[in-house]
Amino acid sequence: MKRTGGVLLILMVVCALGLSAALPSRAQAPAQAPAPTEDTYVVKKGDTLWDIAKQLYSDPLYWQQIWNRNAFIANPNRIFPGDTLMLPGKGFAPATPLAEAPKPEAPKEMAKEEPAAGPKAPPKPPITFDITPPPPIPVASPQAVFCSPALVSEQVAQSVGIGTIVQNVPRKGMMTQEDIVYLKMDPSQQVKAGDRLTVARAGLRISHPWTGRATGRILYSAGALEVTGLSGEVALARVIYSCDPMTLGDRVLPFSMPPFPPADKAAQPTTRQVEGAIVDAARLQRTVALQQIVFLDVGQAQGVNPGDVFAIYRPSLPVANPTTGATVVIPPERRGEATVLRVTETTSTAVISESARDSSPGDRVVLSRQIQP
Repeated sequence: MKRTGGVLLILMVVCALGLSAALPSRAQAPAQAPAPTEDTYVVKKGDTLWDIAKQLYSDPLYWQQIWNRNAFIANPNRIFPGDTLMLPGKGFAPATPLAEAPKPEAPKEMAKEEPAAGPKAPPKPPITFDITPPPPIPVASPQAVFCSPALVSEQVAQSVGIGTIVQNVPRKGMMTQEDIVYLKMDPSQQVKAGDRLTVARAGLRISHPWTGRATGRILYSAGALEVTGLSGEVALARVIYSCDPMTLGDRVLPFSMPPFPPADKAAQPTTRQVEGAIVDAARLQRTVALQQIVFLDVGQAQGVNPGDVFAIYRPSLPVANPTTGATVVIPPERRGEATVLRVTETTSTAVISESARDSSPGDRVVLSRQIQP
C-alpha cells in the first residue's frame, strides 16, 4: 500500500507539471488594450473623456490621445452630448501591458472639478464695445398713424363715407380681421372688386376744457376692407386690417394713408409762435402719459403739420413771498412732449412722445420743433 501510494503521488506531480507547461502564464502574454472597432464616437449625456477612454481602451488615462485627435475641443473637461469624436486608429494600443501597471480609476467628479488635469483653455478674445449710436426709434408706426382718430367738425362726422356696413358673415355683433361683411353703398357711389376702403366710426362730441364750447367730434379709424364682389348696390368685402372691432352701421370711405414724415426727417427747432391746449384724450382719460393719444386745438389754420412737436406745460399758481408778502409768479411746469400724427383745419391728433409727468386735458402746448418743408 505504501508503494502504490508513492506511485500515485509521483503521477499527480508529473501531470500537474505538464498541465502547467501547456497553459500560458498571464504574465508571459502581455495583454494589449483592445482597440475600438469604430473610428468615431458620439458623446452621450454624462460622458467624460476619462470615461470614454476607459470604455474603449480599458485605460482612462488615454483620454489625452482622444483629446489630441479632436482639435475642436477647447477644454477637455467640457464635452457635450451629440459631439462626434474622432478616435485613434486600430493600431493605437497602450505601450505598457495593463497587467503590469494597473492604473487607478478616478471618479467622474475629479475629471470635471480638476481643470489642472488637462491643459489650460485658450484665452478669451478681448471684449469690444460698439459705440455706434442706434438709429432713432420712430414715434409711431404706419399702422399706428393709420389707426389714430381725428377730431372733426360735426358736419364732417355726419357726412363722412360712401357706404355702410349692413351685415356680416357669420352674423355676430363685432367684426375683426378676415371677417366678411356686406356694404350698402350710397346712391351714385360705386366700388369695384379689389378696391380698398377705410372703416370709420363717429364717436363722442368734445368740449374745450377752458371755454366749455363744442370743439368737434371724434372720428375713429376702425380698420380697412378689400372689396371682393358686387351685387347691385351691395358690395361684399373682407376685413384686411383691424384697429378696433367693427360694428354694423360703421361707415366706409376710400382708403388713404394719413401723411407722416419718414423716420429720417426729424423736426427742427422753430421760431414760430404757436400755442394751444390739450382738448381731450382719444380714450377720454383724465390723465395721459407716454404713447397715449390726445387732441390739440391747433391745426392746419395755424400752420401745423404731421411730425411737428409741441412741448406740454402746466401753469403754476403764484405764491406769496414769505418775507415781503409780495406775489411771486412761478414758471409753468414742463410735463412732456406731443408729436402730431394727423391734422384737420382746426385740430390735431398727437401722441405723447415724451413724458416727464402725466398730462391732462387743459394743459398748454407750445410748438417747439417743426418739420421743415
